[in-house]
Order: sequence, then structure tokens, then C-alpha cells
Amino acid sequence: MKRHLPFVVVAGWGLLNGVLLAVLGIYGETSLVFWLWGGVVALLELAGVLVLASVRSGPDQHVRYRVPDRGAGAVPAAAFGCALVALAFVYGLWLLALAVPLLAVAIALAVHGTSAGER
Repeated sequence: MKRHLPFVVVAGWGLLNGVLLAVLGIYGETSLVFWLWGGVVALLELAGVLVLASVRSGPDQHVRYRVPDRGAGAVPAAAFGCALVALAFVYGLWLLALAVPLLAVAIALAVHGTSAGER
């Protein structure tokens, strides 16, 4: 893995948005669209420069971080489950068929931990 790969990802994302901004220019959008989207492109490129500075000042090796709480792996599943419950009130109760099993998985992860080595 190259050392400056995160910079390439963020800068490439900004350049892709710059290309999309140029496509909007071809279709004749209003100046407000150019100002808003151009500001986003500028912020993305600024984020890319900040990522490059961070990568250059950081260590050469990737550092592994352990999750401090054994039930912390349940947070993403619980968040998606709660989002689906909220969306069920807008788009219909059929989303509860997706949310309830996802919340059950989150509860199981919170109770039992995320890996067998944590017991």
C-alpha cells in the first residue's frame, strides 16, 4: 500500500466533482449552482491537502486500534435499525420487517461482544 493513498482518494473525489461541475456548465446551469458546487469542490480539495499533510506527518506504518468496549460493534447495527424505524413512519410499516431483525442483531452483539476472543 502506498503511503499517500488517502490523499489520492480525497483529491480524486474532488476532481470527479470538478468534472461534474464542468458537465453542469455544458448544460447551462445558473450561477448559484456554480458557486455552491464550486465551493464544495474547493472544500474537497482543501480536505485533500489536509489529508496529505496529515499523512506526511504521521507514521509510516498503519496502526491498529482496538475497540475499548466489547459491545461497541453493536453501534452501527443499532444506528441503522433506529434509522429504519424512523423511516417506517414515513415510508410505511413494511420497513419494520428490516428494522426488527437488525435491532435484534445489535442487541445480540451488545450482549455477547463482537468476537469469540472477547469472552
